[in-house]
Amino acid sequence: MSKYITDLLESFKYKMISNILVIKHGALGDLIQITSSLKSIRNKYPESNIILLTDKKFTFFSKDISFVDEIIYETRPSLLRIDLWIRVIREIISKKFDIVFDLQNSDRTSIYYFFLKLFNSSIIWSGNRRGGKFRYHPKNFNQISIKERIKNQLFLMNIDISDKPDISWMVKNSMDCLPDRRFVIMLPGSSPQHKHKRWPAEKFAELANYLKEKNIETIVLGQAKCEGDELIKIKSLSPSIIDFTDMDLECLATAATKAIGVIGNDTGLTFIAAAVGCPITWLLSSHTDPNIIQLAGSKVNILKKESIQDITVNEVKNNLALRD
Repeated sequence: MSKYITDLLESFKYKMISNILVIKHGALGDLIQITSSLKSIRNKYPESNIILLTDKKFTFFSKDISFVDEIIYETRPSLLRIDLWIRVIREIISKKFDIVFDLQNSDRTSIYYFFLKLFNSSIIWSGNRRGGKFRYHPKNFNQISIKERIKNQLFLMNIDISDKPDISWMVKNSMDCLPDRRFVIMLPGSSPQHKHKRWPAEKFAELANYLKEKNIETIVLGQAKCEGDELIKIKSLSPSIIDFTDMDLECLATAATKAIGVIGNDTGLTFIAAAVGCPITWLLSSHTDPNIIQLAGSKVNILKKESIQDITVNEVKNNLALRD
């Protein structure tokens, strides 16, 4: 068969793809990391209706993703909440999906696989499920970085993705409240259930005071309901800090394009700053493996110890990732 005919048939096949489901739960950072995948899927299937299935707690971010047409939210119900499972399963079955890109590859998504295949045996499933038409499940699956897993998975369907997430829709044209002088952003929080991932507030404050002596301003950003105690303590120990508590994610993304660097824990906010190209000083404990959960950024300096409490201020000073 000539290449022309092959390309024509391939083009015709993609035009027949009406509805595509992309599944991704996890944390905010995980969702940010797959924006490049969503963009590539959109480029591959420009005429298709692309729907994202994700966690309802990410509504504040996912509602504005520019590469999808619709979002289905779930609340990650327990297996005992049959009513909630039925609601989500009914909704995704009703969409009559032609392709599913399972970018979560978890026990939870295996339930969706079972029911979708039950009602549509011809559905194309991309993921690690046994029986899927485009199964990606090497023996060392859990030792491969999440970014590399997804890249290899989509490659099986002839989709190439960029290493850099795309959250360009979040960056505003201007932001009047930013300092005139050079500044860094500090992200002292993490999810409430992972407080062991937080570098001590007093160390953030000491670092801010040091930077002030170097004529570098500091913006501190977080959510009062999640890390309010840390934010209050930092501000009390370093009064010159610029308080961006409860600023929206667009403000962070915009500010990060202007900042000379970000110092942050393993939190979704750090992934946002890295996605817009800001240099990152990433503070980690043994609970985070940076080889598996890779932070995509122009410059990332990693400081990691068994306990994040043991990272000293001097170590951070000597390893700051800053713009030239």
